[in-house]
Amino acid sequence: MRRRDFIRISSAAGVLGLTGSKFDASGNPFSEGGGFDLHPFIKEHPEAVFINLTSVKEKTDAKPIYDAAYKLASEMFVKTSGGKGYSNTTKITCKPNWTCSTGSKKDPEASLGITTDLNFIEGYLNGVKVKGPQDFFLRECACTFQWKTNGYTAMAERNNFDLTDLSSKDYWDLGDKIIFKTVDGVVFREVGFMAPMTADDTFLINIAKFKAHQMGITGAIKNLQGITGRTFHSYCGGSVDIFRSYDKRYHRFFQPDYLSRIAELHKKHAEAGYPRWNEKMDKPPFDGGFWMEQWAQRMCDSYSITPTGINIIEGIYSRDGDGFHGGPHNGRAMDFMTNNIIFGKDAFRVDIIAHWLAGHEPGNFGLFHIGIERGLSNVLDPFDIPIYLWTDGKAKKVKLDSLKRNPLLTYYLRRNTNGMNEPRYHMVDEPFDYKAWKSGKIAWAEQPSIRAIGTDAAENVVMEVSVPEKGDVYVDVLNARGEVVWRMHADDLEPGVHQVVWDGFSQPGLYNMYVKGMGWDAEREMVIYT
Repeated sequence: MRRRDFIRISSAAGVLGLTGSKFDASGNPFSEGGGFDLHPFIKEHPEAVFINLTSVKEKTDAKPIYDAAYKLASEMFVKTSGGKGYSNTTKITCKPNWTCSTGSKKDPEASLGITTDLNFIEGYLNGVKVKGPQDFFLRECACTFQWKTNGYTAMAERNNFDLTDLSSKDYWDLGDKIIFKTVDGVVFREVGFMAPMTADDTFLINIAKFKAHQMGITGAIKNLQGITGRTFHSYCGGSVDIFRSYDKRYHRFFQPDYLSRIAELHKKHAEAGYPRWNEKMDKPPFDGGFWMEQWAQRMCDSYSITPTGINIIEGIYSRDGDGFHGGPHNGRAMDFMTNNIIFGKDAFRVDIIAHWLAGHEPGNFGLFHIGIERGLSNVLDPFDIPIYLWTDGKAKKVKLDSLKRNPLLTYYLRRNTNGMNEPRYHMVDEPFDYKAWKSGKIAWAEQPSIRAIGTDAAENVVMEVSVPEKGDVYVDVLNARGEVVWRMHADDLEPGVHQVVWDGFSQPGLYNMYVKGMGWDAEREMVIYT
């Protein structure tokens, strides 16, 4: 399918790009009563990642895990007054990683490393509660039928936490229990979130699990996949054709040409040198890097409109393998007492450090490159991130390489083609040249392209042109009959991304955009409608 851009004319659409997931910790001021907020040092250092080391001996030690979580939360949050911080009426929303985890009755411990520890969640939220907020909402999209068996329902009831299944029904059956947010994404046009997730009067505590998965280390970003409603959160099923597999009532929430967008971006990123991006998988989903492109873009779409208060990865114990029961130990996964809790305000930075602590090289993961490309992150090298040990409510800056790494084998984009025979479960620890990447020599090799991105205040069509090398550049707009209706010429245009304004637009219709330089060209279709 040929790539098309769809541009609507009739309002000042603007040309704003996606913004990062920033969160204003000042919140809305309030005049009466107390409030709460993050510890000032955490609040004032959104660029930092913090590590809290615990000393739990066994993964079944419920009380030490609860106590460690309670203590940490009571240190990370403070009480406020005088209208500072968040009102105590603010709803606390929490996203644990409570995916499918049913194990054997003979070995009830077999599933523990799959999910965020139940005792940690209970302890942490109660530690937050003592600082003032009283309304807590737990939301998870996966395997709600296991909540009672796993003890989640009983835990929520005894603590008066709202744990409601909003993922087993479609949005049309849930009314205002689904919150829709608009995004000009690669895949999404609108995303439905399980209320009150992303509501204005909420503070989101994102608590992931330190474990391997087919995406590498699941981390904070992937965990947020599960705050969306039914079908919206179905990212892991491979690069499916949404318009064939989803109920037609969902189609309007997705970009009409998302698959061609994914194909174009995957090709671009593979040619740019994204590590492993051309690899295939020997287990569903088979399409490897292409599927990873779709997952990452879809995740970034929803992440870009999700304000988070704090991102945490619970690593008191961790798991290698496929994220569930499969792994490198005679076909089984294994849990390890890693005794670390990773947290920070920036989910990308938290995840980069988590990958490094798990023995992997973050520069080898496409998600982090895509996050930078989309303006959601500004760092790739883990050594560019300030690291603090958090002990008894105090932060001490340390060198990253002073921390213990705990290798967790994954089956992320296995290299088993072109004569390579990487084990099914492996480390993604091949060297990555961050210095070369920073100079633009690896991942950012520009490919010629042209696309329509919107309109300006005068309803002129704005196009984005990627120029791979300095030289004379021509931009043509052709109508459906192949006639040139507008032309632009620029002498000695510098390489990079440029905006071009078509100030001669007169009527809706199908057009073809064409950009040409010396030895290169690119084209794209554009549909303009009212």
